[in-house]
Amino acid sequence: MNRLGQVSNGQNRRKRFDFASLQFRLAVTVIGICAIAIAIYQQLSHWSIQTVLMMYSDQLTEAQFLTISSQLVNLSLIVMIGMTIATLAVTWLLLRPVNQLQHWIQTTATNSQSNPFTTRAMPSEIRAVAQAWSETLSQKAAIKQQQRQFISNVAHELRSPLSVIYGYLQRTVKRIPMSPSQEESLKMVTEEAERMTLILQDLIDLARAESLDVSLPQEPLILNEFVRNIANMRGKFDHPNIQLEISPIPIRVQARRDHLMQVLDHLIENAIRYSQPDLPIVIQLTQENGCAVIQVSDRGEGIPQSDQVLIFEPFHRIDPSRSRATGGTGLGLAIVKILVEKMGGTLSLDSEPGIGTTFIVTLPMLRS
Repeated sequence: MNRLGQVSNGQNRRKRFDFASLQFRLAVTVIGICAIAIAIYQQLSHWSIQTVLMMYSDQLTEAQFLTISSQLVNLSLIVMIGMTIATLAVTWLLLRPVNQLQHWIQTTATNSQSNPFTTRAMPSEIRAVAQAWSETLSQKAAIKQQQRQFISNVAHELRSPLSVIYGYLQRTVKRIPMSPSQEESLKMVTEEAERMTLILQDLIDLARAESLDVSLPQEPLILNEFVRNIANMRGKFDHPNIQLEISPIPIRVQARRDHLMQVLDHLIENAIRYSQPDLPIVIQLTQENGCAVIQVSDRGEGIPQSDQVLIFEPFHRIDPSRSRATGGTGLGLAIVKILVEKMGGTLSLDSEPGIGTTFIVTLPMLRS
């Protein structure tokens, strides 16, 4: 988490001091123009003042002449500096809608359920861009809904006949005598039928997860024992080297027990699948900034940076470490992400090739 915090802080600093931004370029341009104008104006005003005052030099002493000249020049500088500050302030105000639009687009790109963008009193160009992006989001949501419905319908229609085929193949292998080559071929077909059945079940689970009603009742859970029990169960039957680092302070959240169990079970299974049997899997439970943080870490091959953005997309696979040979369907992480977001949390990862991967579940804590 510390490494993630450092990366996030670095990104925030880069955003704050973005030298390629329009705001920075306009500010530098305004400052440059005003600085040149001040320098020229200072020289011209100094020369003009001296010329005027020299006409009345007989009536002024040298000290009075220098004082009046200096005061007039300083007054001019103050006026020019004030104009510069006012120009920068107006520039910042004019660019503020652009920054707001950028933030809204970045937010809606990852969370389509975020608040709509308020275009009242916005420039016409900003309103046009916001309207175009809203229409794009609407079209994207409609297409995604159609895809979800199509996948759900196909999965339900294929599950029954595929189950019949799989059952028939199993009975055939057990009851009918076959040659070694026939038995090998039939076994391969049976394994592919089993794999297809798993894919269809995951497709159904994905469709169910996406259509979950967030208003469904949830229950308060104390994560300390909940996480420990799941980890001990998986460690007893699947991976003996699971290390637990659980906060001694009770951490309570509001969630659905079955959904959270499905999330943790899959993340632990994912870590087991891509770790060596002799290497530990570390499960941490902490609290940070009013949130419960669950981290599941493996010491596998890690995930390349180019694939980390797409890892939660359905059917996205990473070769060679996350190949078909591992037995996954490519849908598990997509289901996990949806379930976590339905519980009001977030799912992220921290991975370095050759070192390992950490999946991070963040859930809002219940107030005591």
